[in-house]
Amino acid sequence: MGVARGSLRESGVYSSNVCATVWCKVEGLLRSGRRAVLVLVLLLAAACFVPREGALIPGALAVLAGCVHGGMRGGLAFGATMIAGAGICGLVRYSALPGSLPGDALVLAVFAVVFGSLVDTTRSRAGLSAEEREGQQAYDALVNLMQEGMVLVDLKENILFANSAFAQMLGYTADELVGRNLSELTSPEQYRVYREKTKWRKKGRSDRYESKMFRRDGEVVDVLVSATPFVASDGTVKGTIGVFWDITDRKKEEEQLKYLSMHDGLTGVCNRAHFEHEMRRLDAERYLPVSMIICDVDSLKKVNDVHGHAAGDAVLKRAAEILKGAVRASDIVARIGGDEFAVLLPNTSANAAKAIRERIRQHAAAASDLLTGLSLGVATRETMDMSMAELFKGADDAMYSAKPKRTSAYAT
Repeated sequence: MGVARGSLRESGVYSSNVCATVWCKVEGLLRSGRRAVLVLVLLLAAACFVPREGALIPGALAVLAGCVHGGMRGGLAFGATMIAGAGICGLVRYSALPGSLPGDALVLAVFAVVFGSLVDTTRSRAGLSAEEREGQQAYDALVNLMQEGMVLVDLKENILFANSAFAQMLGYTADELVGRNLSELTSPEQYRVYREKTKWRKKGRSDRYESKMFRRDGEVVDVLVSATPFVASDGTVKGTIGVFWDITDRKKEEEQLKYLSMHDGLTGVCNRAHFEHEMRRLDAERYLPVSMIICDVDSLKKVNDVHGHAAGDAVLKRAAEILKGAVRASDIVARIGGDEFAVLLPNTSANAAKAIRERIRQHAAAASDLLTGLSLGVATRETMDMSMAELFKGADDAMYSAKPKRTSAYAT
């Protein structure tokens, strides 16, 4: 995978990709004084054997090596050494200016000044000594070995640096991410959150929060973000350093646990704990009138005894399907006991609740695989004078009152 290598400079300027080039490898090689001298000696020896038309090539390479090692001074020193050695090797015979040793010296000196000045200027802007560059390269390597994703963005959310882990998390190479804006990697809603967080960074504030990002293939990745202001030497905030953890699997597990804590494992409808929570939530005037239907699966024990517990489980699942199919998506269907269900109907009048009860009866009568009947009781809370507990008792009493009046296997 390609890696966008670079340094988080104190000046806030991101040096992109230079360590991925041949130039950086040469610079790393020639940073050592011993290696630089060895290269100079080899070039001086090679200069003795080059043909006339290539006379200045070893000298130019020596100047280049000197500039890489020590800037303009290094280039001039290496060039002077090559000229001094030219007389010994007979290089003067193949000079670009035949018979003119000063002519060679002038060419190499001009090259050393021009290229050496460029190297010196670049290093001056970077503000790093050879030792500091070596330390910076080690730091960059460490950042790219991190398992956590790391990214540097400016104040406009443009990515200046991304390590390998962050790129892999989103299905890109790091080179592909550099220059992109975070708006390309997340939803408009999440991007607005990032923009708000950037206002915090400008005030020097760090924080930790959860977010969502898009992989290249469109898959959503849940991430935990630890964000810190990126502050320059003059004290101004230049951007944000973010560390990202992929928590997609953890979020899925949390959602699964949350679902299981709220739903009945057999039927998939709400469990009693969630039903009681919803009763408390609906205990407010804005939900009036609120109605409740209590449903009992008749003779479930007999079904279990005659047909087996698998058949009994199938009956419970079918009863849950009938109830869910007869009510609105906003209504709450729950299994509150072994063979007992309840339906909470917010903003539902008594007449509307009775109509729903009749619809449930009809669906149950049409379900040949139900194997038994359903007893139904309904009650309605019209005012806050009645408690939710009284509403439940009213529906439960109505259900038990309906049991003796049933005239068929499928109706109350």
